[in-house]
Amino acid sequence: MSTEQKEKAVIDLALHKRKRVCDLTKDDFLSSKLAHEVLKKTGIKRVSDLCKEVEQNLLNKINKGSNALTNTRFLHTEPHHDDLMLGYLPFIVRHTRDPQNYHHFVCLTSGFTAVTNKFMREKLGWLSSYINTPEFEALNEQDYFLPENLNGRDRDVWQYLDGVAANSASMKHNGIARRLLRDLIVVFDERNFQNLKDRIIELDSYFEKQYPGKKDLEYIQRLKGMSREYEAECLWGYFGFTCESVQHLRLGFYKGDIFTEDPTLDRDVRPVLDLLKEVKPDIVSVALDPEASGPDTHYKVLQSITEALKLYEKESGRSDIKVWGYRNVWFRFHPSEVDIAIPVSLNMFSIMESSFINGFVSQKDASFPSYEHDGPFSELAQKIQVEQFQQLKTLLGREWFYEHQSPLIHATRGFVYLKEMNLQEFYKLSRELKQAAENR
Repeated sequence: MSTEQKEKAVIDLALHKRKRVCDLTKDDFLSSKLAHEVLKKTGIKRVSDLCKEVEQNLLNKINKGSNALTNTRFLHTEPHHDDLMLGYLPFIVRHTRDPQNYHHFVCLTSGFTAVTNKFMREKLGWLSSYINTPEFEALNEQDYFLPENLNGRDRDVWQYLDGVAANSASMKHNGIARRLLRDLIVVFDERNFQNLKDRIIELDSYFEKQYPGKKDLEYIQRLKGMSREYEAECLWGYFGFTCESVQHLRLGFYKGDIFTEDPTLDRDVRPVLDLLKEVKPDIVSVALDPEASGPDTHYKVLQSITEALKLYEKESGRSDIKVWGYRNVWFRFHPSEVDIAIPVSLNMFSIMESSFINGFVSQKDASFPSYEHDGPFSELAQKIQVEQFQQLKTLLGREWFYEHQSPLIHATRGFVYLKEMNLQEFYKLSRELKQAAENR
């Protein structure tokens, strides 16, 4: 019987009885067929020994989540542009405080399906106003909007973040308009601003007439995806990262169809492999869902990363890479499944809410809301993290938290769970998910 199976049985029993793990009795175990079976299979004669082992494992997970690594290179990957922040933002933030760590953020799809036509019309309205201002003329004379001006992308972000700091809608709209104009120049390969003004009118008409859910033209998909990319750059700009640290792979299997294509080596795996060669990470994070389904974007991103890591391990000889599996608002870990439990404070909840609401403007009215919550996904992520704290508070006792000498533990009001794996463990899990998908 595996450690995970033992833990699950004991944890479920304690939660059912609403007892601390250390307070479980033999009668409690005898009242549960599964827990009683665990006692027999493990050969442990004293209930207290098994409970002490499970309790210590839980404490080890919290201890691991309370400490930050140093001199570590992180490659944070996500299928969609808000998966990382909804998944384990508190641990990312804790690791960004050490300047010896290196962070690279990458979204593997363009995420265009999450951008509504209504939002695109709003953006076009802000741009229509902005393009007739003296400020626009001044920046245009400096060649600010030309694709060759790489510093301009960062300035678009800084302008938006200045607006967040000043609580100024006009400053934020200014930053969004700047980036949208830059995107139009790239997508249409057009530098004549009168022609671009005509494009704005044409696009507004398109978004007005297009019904929600209809598959967009390819260049429209690209424009919508660029909106999400700018939002991700604004999010990581919150924490001091420039556009150079934020990458957008736009893997080709993601096309907006109901049933997407399977990832291919040349189109989807090689870009990830090239990124691994560039970043040379010590830790790679992956969205890890418990069930695989053919059209699921998370699953296909997982398979692309798996194949790229296999190739990278073979080419580089690096077998020491660790994989952090995370989940966010769609699926949840059981405490027995994870290796790291990250304490989350009220302060961190405030950071998550502010950065989500201000960073992901297009998601104020989500296209695909959760059945669990009618509101921003950041609120649902917080709800889940609070529930996970309540689990551990039951399992360890409220006194352990409220009388703890560490301010971090004392301030804890939520938990984020991560599953840490070596490469072979990750390949095994990925293979099991693939087999599950193929057997459907």
